[in-house]
Amino acid sequence: MKPNTNFYLFGSRIATHCIFWVLYYILFGLIWVSEEGYLASFYLEFVLLPIRILAVYITLYYLLPQFLLQRKYKEFFLGYGLTLLLGGVLQRVLIHLFYEELLLNDSSAGLFSVMMLVRAIVLINTTVLFVLGAKLFQLWALEQEKNKSLESEILEIRSNRKTHRVPVDSILFVEGLGNYVTFHLEDKSKITSYGSIKKTLEQLPSNFRRVHKSFIVNKEHIKSYDALTIDIQDNSIPRGKSIADDVLLN
Repeated sequence: MKPNTNFYLFGSRIATHCIFWVLYYILFGLIWVSEEGYLASFYLEFVLLPIRILAVYITLYYLLPQFLLQRKYKEFFLGYGLTLLLGGVLQRVLIHLFYEELLLNDSSAGLFSVMMLVRAIVLINTTVLFVLGAKLFQLWALEQEKNKSLESEILEIRSNRKTHRVPVDSILFVEGLGNYVTFHLEDKSKITSYGSIKKTLEQLPSNFRRVHKSFIVNKEHIKSYDALTIDIQDNSIPRGKSIADDVLLN
């Protein structure tokens, strides 16, 4: 599904991701500051950030579309678990080598301390779940927009105590006669409903144009036209004298 740029800052996915990770880095650098000070905290977050970014993007751009959205739940959770485990191990190695030994000169915790490994996995999981939740919300919102768009393409017409659900693009033209309007459809059927030609035009999308005091046409179905008539399928619609060609074409 094509991303909607309305969900991104400045209409750019790249800019949004960059801003998010910069803010993430600053926030967690401040949150996890310890007695070693801010410099050590930001250094540690800098070392660990690539692993968390990798885990997030593996989940978003591989596990999510390939498994979760395809309802392959076992494969998704297996891949998700392996991603967290691998990320936790890598994070623990980097913490031990580049933080505990290199910066603190303290290796007493051990390379693969169980509690430290669990903590690393939990921290990665928290980050991935947060971003995954945001992505799922985006996909949900896009689906809602899609459904709303599909609903708007259906016109409900009340006729003979029934409500007819008619695809808008199947309407060739609308003919008005007094207090009634008749919808002429692509399959050559007709539906007559109580109403005015003016009110009907207000319910139709912009590709419908009023070309006569008693006629509205769907310009997508116009086959040919001249100064007096408009041909749609096997029908010849009268054209008002004041109707310019631009009304039919644009």
